[in-house]
Amino acid sequence: MHAVVGSWTMDEHHRDERNRLLHEEVVPLAKGQPGFVCGFWMHDHETGKGHTAVIFDDRESATDFKTLVESRTQRAAHVGVTSDVLTTVEVVADAHAAHRANAG
Repeated sequence: MHAVVGSWTMDEHHRDERNRLLHEEVVPLAKGQPGFVCGFWMHDHETGKGHTAVIFDDRESATDFKTLVESRTQRAAHVGVTSDVLTTVEVVADAHAAHRANAG
């Protein structure tokens, strides 16, 4: 597996528009890409930074997605998002929690 990992600077003045774009366009776009496994979009409220990790079955799919993200930087800039780091990396280990039944 390979991941596209990013760190982003986010202008809080565009929070509502940015969140709408994330949920209505970015996440569905990622989910529709060949080789998509899962994705995480995170926000650090203390620093205002965003962090992303989008996992793909293979390096080619991850590289293609990274290229797609890079092609959309102007769209992101309109909602106050600029890329600090965007890279493709190999996933060398993963862990998942065991399924837990809701208690109550």
